[in-house]
Amino acid sequence: MKKAKQILSELESHGYAVVENLLSQKILEEVSDSLKKRLQDTPFGQNEFVGRRTKRLHSLVGETEAINDVILNETILEVVQEHCGDALLSATVACQIYPGETKQTFHYDDGVYPLPENFRDFKLGVIWAIDDFKEENGATIVIPSSQGKRYKETPKQIANRETIKMPRGSALIYKGSLWHAGGENLSKNPRLGVIIQYVESWLRPQDSHLISVQINKAKTLEPKLQALLGYSMREPFLGYVKGRNPMEILKNGK
Repeated sequence: MKKAKQILSELESHGYAVVENLLSQKILEEVSDSLKKRLQDTPFGQNEFVGRRTKRLHSLVGETEAINDVILNETILEVVQEHCGDALLSATVACQIYPGETKQTFHYDDGVYPLPENFRDFKLGVIWAIDDFKEENGATIVIPSSQGKRYKETPKQIANRETIKMPRGSALIYKGSLWHAGGENLSKNPRLGVIIQYVESWLRPQDSHLISVQINKAKTLEPKLQALLGYSMREPFLGYVKGRNPMEILKNGK
């Protein structure tokens, strides 16, 4: 299995890295069962970008405890620490691509932030394969070495794209500025993946976790997850509550 140092090296050179079989079968089955049950009643998307044959379930920590061990995977957090420093969860999304879905438009995730095109990388995404990712069932497509190039249009080297095929339990780790897209599902079965994004803690996360996971629920979680959700403070002054670190309030109850 790849170590953090190798993953970071591949992120710098290619903009992404794949680590196979990173989840235990126990965690994988729990996540799969929990999410597929909840996705049954989730509607399909309403536009081409999110997918008209794709179901998306957001704010996963508020939906199921099964996702917690995925977010706190030690290898991933080590890479996040090196890449982002102090970080928060940005978005947590289950993405189930159904047969008949077309290819997604190429994009980069950190485009949601109004920062200069040449701004350094500050975000890290992880796409977890909950089902096998195959070319025929909508595996993610990346444009290698397209990171740090926040063009207003899809980069010209789109012909150099690569389809990320990986067995269930594996992870695609990628920089927030890497151009990528969901593939088309030509198979007969849905394909489930989970997108977990981490961002430097001075930026606002995409998901308002303090609403989706309110304080009574947060008190039951591990401190590392509490901090990632935003019940934490970036020293010296960002994120305090009445001048105090929120973690103190969670620990002491007041």
